[in-house]
Amino acid sequence: SVVRAYPVKPDGAGYQSATVNILEGTKDKWFRPSDVKVAPDGSLIAADWYDPGVGGHNARHIESGRLFRVAPKGNTKYRNPQFDFSSINGCIAALKNPNNAVRYIAWNELKKAQTKAKPALERLTKDKNPRFRARALWLLAMIKGNAKAAIETASNDSDANIRGMALRISRQHQVGQVTLWGKLARDKSPLVRREVLIALADKNATKPDARLWTELANQHDGKDRWYLEALGIAARGHEAVYFDAWLKQSNNWNTPAGRDIIWRTRTPKAAACLAKIITDPKTKPEEKDRYMRALDFIPKSKEKDDALAEIALGSLGL
Repeated sequence: SVVRAYPVKPDGAGYQSATVNILEGTKDKWFRPSDVKVAPDGSLIAADWYDPGVGGHNARHIESGRLFRVAPKGNTKYRNPQFDFSSINGCIAALKNPNNAVRYIAWNELKKAQTKAKPALERLTKDKNPRFRARALWLLAMIKGNAKAAIETASNDSDANIRGMALRISRQHQVGQVTLWGKLARDKSPLVRREVLIALADKNATKPDARLWTELANQHDGKDRWYLEALGIAARGHEAVYFDAWLKQSNNWNTPAGRDIIWRTRTPKAAACLAKIITDPKTKPEEKDRYMRALDFIPKSKEKDDALAEIALGSLGL
């Protein structure tokens, strides 16, 4: 049994994670970690069920669980920090704490303070730690009449995660979404553009936006699987409209990026393009199965039947 952490780092429109073992029960066979929490002093507390039978009716040590504390070297003694939730500065300090309960109290007190907390929160938006900046921006948007300013600040942050967060704040408060979509759709970070696509998926429930989707599709690099999936999610329910608009603007769809979009866009009109890709002599044999499989997700239609006929005749050399 092992207690692990999975730290992440940006990877295109998504993330890569690593596996870091924090506690391992290599010698203690009864070690059964069941939960972890971060204490107010920043140390990690791991709950150990301490059971040789892994639970069930044969649990023999149900009353002998243990707690393990993991802390940096030299920090052997646990100290319970004291927080001043009655003052703005005290709440700002508590808002930085890694413990969820401490942050929860601080968050609610700062939200109650409204404009009294605004100067301190604005200072926190300039902190070098992006997590602190993000917490401050969410709270600034909660101050009456201040959502638009908070969104603007977030959308100009140096951290791509916070720029993408600006769109989530605007969706929560229903403020400035259309203007923000146009701005962030041209962001240099695919992670930010992914957020626009996810927001577009919600907007599609009422009205499709083929122009915006096409602009975002044209920025796919043919390598980013996260971004491609976001394009597919955003197009759900409006695949035909979006695909037609994109195809009209695409000077050459037969590129790695274009093939990706055709593979992911599940509309009958994509079937003809899939047939051309599959019958193209330049398409590697190991890639053809991928494009054939894509036809399974396209609804039954004349376009699909024609594509299958073209593929069958092509395989016969006719």
